[in-house]
Amino acid sequence: MDKVIAALAPVFLLILLGWAVRAARLLPMEAIGAVNRFGYFVLYPAFLFTTISSASLGSPDALPFLGGVILAFLIVCALTLSLRGFFQNGPAYTSVFQGATRWNGFAILAAAGDIWGPLGRPYIALAFGPAVLMLNIISVAVLARWGETRIVSWRAIVAQVFGNPLVVACIVGLAALLLGVPRMGAFSDALQLLGQAAMPVALICVGAGIDLGAARSGHSKVTLATMIKLAVAPVIFYFAVRAVGGGPLAAAIAAGIGSTPTAAASYTLAREMGGDARLMAAIVSVTTLISFVTMPIAISLALPR
Repeated sequence: MDKVIAALAPVFLLILLGWAVRAARLLPMEAIGAVNRFGYFVLYPAFLFTTISSASLGSPDALPFLGGVILAFLIVCALTLSLRGFFQNGPAYTSVFQGATRWNGFAILAAAGDIWGPLGRPYIALAFGPAVLMLNIISVAVLARWGETRIVSWRAIVAQVFGNPLVVACIVGLAALLLGVPRMGAFSDALQLLGQAAMPVALICVGAGIDLGAARSGHSKVTLATMIKLAVAPVIFYFAVRAVGGGPLAAAIAAGIGSTPTAAASYTLAREMGGDARLMAAIVSVTTLISFVTMPIAISLALPR
């Protein structure tokens, strides 16, 4: 447990730094929003491309790990979709869906090497492409169906999906990985530098965006999303990888992915596509804060003995 807490401490300190910057009003919220938007459209796509395109399929457990992670995400999505009938408010449901299913890879990737050794970071990098791509597509479809600004045209939904910079970065990164595209000199170096900036910026922006005010009015919805994301998902991820033949270490890394808080990018998508953006902010905030406790516990319990 101590080793896991020590590895995750820098991640949580950056999140707390973001909260402190906002609380001290060192930057106006407009500036923080602009930084987050810059990250969403520039830094995060660069990070996703460089991370995905450099992932490795060489380990014997790589494919079972990837298959188990994808299966686990689909199970969590199916579980959350099965709850749709309990919600009268469609936009609120879309925020619960995103809150329960989307993961903050930045929160775990930074500590992966210290927790799981040399395979930690490559395995999580391998999961980024298919998982981020799949979850963005599913989330856009859910928002198009039940969001405030319902989209009934499949052409419009497809345009919304493939106009998302994170989706584009995942597709291009996967294509580069599968085709074995070589490094492109200064261009690749520039993308690498941008990608290195993405992780601290993302974590600081998560901290700056913490807003617990909305949790008071939507506490039952926030609680439901938080329970699925932080308590149920790690168990599903662990056993999904084991079920498809992955070893104990691969399953432990998958449990780490499942234990992460909700991705901050879900707020941007909720705001742009008619979800309940305030409820989304509350879910991101609450899962982030509670993950300070639950992530070390889930990761420690899953570590191979």
